[in-house]
Amino acid sequence: MRGACQDLTVKYGHFVALDHINLNIPEGQSAIVLGENGAGKSTLLRTLAGWIRPTNGRVAINDQYLAQQERQVRAWVKLVPDTPQFYSDLTVWEHLEIVAQANHIRHWQDEATSLLTRFGIHRNLRSFPSRFSRGMQYKLALVMSLITKPELLLLDEPYGPLDPDSQIFLAKYLAELVASGVSVLLSTHVLPDEGAPHRILVLEQGRLVLDSFVADVMAAGNITLASLPHNVLTRVLAKVRASDA
Repeated sequence: MRGACQDLTVKYGHFVALDHINLNIPEGQSAIVLGENGAGKSTLLRTLAGWIRPTNGRVAINDQYLAQQERQVRAWVKLVPDTPQFYSDLTVWEHLEIVAQANHIRHWQDEATSLLTRFGIHRNLRSFPSRFSRGMQYKLALVMSLITKPELLLLDEPYGPLDPDSQIFLAKYLAELVASGVSVLLSTHVLPDEGAPHRILVLEQGRLVLDSFVADVMAAGNITLASLPHNVLTRVLAKVRASDA
């Protein structure tokens, strides 16, 4: 087992952001979360990461409940949000040093340098990421998370801010992580033609309305990987709304 949520519900006043979600993310499996704006994608990721406390239900990582073992569980899980935040007076390398110290990581420098190089920001080690473009900020946030060796990696819209070469590198790198046993859950509207995820989830108004294997979805229709998010989201939401009408 890697990550799971049981009857997960998040409310903001009378607004239901997540509505009784039940989900399992096994070790070494990847999944994408689709949904329109406001469907609950970011809320789901933030709740799994422990950034938001659920109104009802439970989150567990490696059979440890977040509410009971928060420090340990949060050490296993890393979330890269869609708009990462940085200290205005710290450089790229200083941000990495803080992450390494906070997570008690030794011998991280070589891997960090390699990732920075692959993402094309290795020449900016003394620059201030608070002044970077959104794409460069997301690349750094990815590196900061990856050097911690998470067991469950959560990514909110990772491909959108990235250039095509970085999208392909990230997709291949995530596939390698998954093959090594890491579990990956990401929300996205974009999928490169590399590293297909195992599962596809669709949220609609806080409800999980589809949980299926990508291979099954693609085999059922003439769907390419690049067209998968739009194609599936359009068809699934049409069916859900027709049944709700």
